[in-house]
Amino acid sequence: MPEINIRLVTKEDTDFILNLLPSLTDPELPHWRDPDVMLDIDQRILKSEIHDGSENNAIFIAEDNETKKQLGFIFLEIGTDYYHREPHGHIADIIVAPDARGRGIGKLLMNKAEEWTKKSGYNLLTLNVFDDNKKARKLYQSLGFTPDLTKYGKIL
Repeated sequence: MPEINIRLVTKEDTDFILNLLPSLTDPELPHWRDPDVMLDIDQRILKSEIHDGSENNAIFIAEDNETKKQLGFIFLEIGTDYYHREPHGHIADIIVAPDARGRGIGKLLMNKAEEWTKKSGYNLLTLNVFDDNKKARKLYQSLGFTPDLTKYGKIL
């Protein structure tokens, strides 16, 4: 298996990241979520983050060390816990390219998220996942994440 490098994003990674975003809508979404709106918002946020950056956020790219082929990315930001009002690391997006899935890339990116969170001085890392995304939920639970809150929605 080739060696995988995890590095900070560069502007040259923009198209790779934007082309992966539609897979965020692969799991069954709640009926009130509009996938086009979700993609538009994510594209705008990620483009801004890649090109302007923020000291509180980071995007990391997984790539094949030999070929330099991009394999996936993770977008990290600082969140604030609603109840404790304390900042923590938060995974906003994580996507592994379809042809790189099943090779441990997601786990490597998640490990990088933990490293970044600790280095940033926080002891909690959170993420959101759609209820129907069973494969992702299984990965997160295998890495020690536990469910916290379940969000419900109703169109009025």
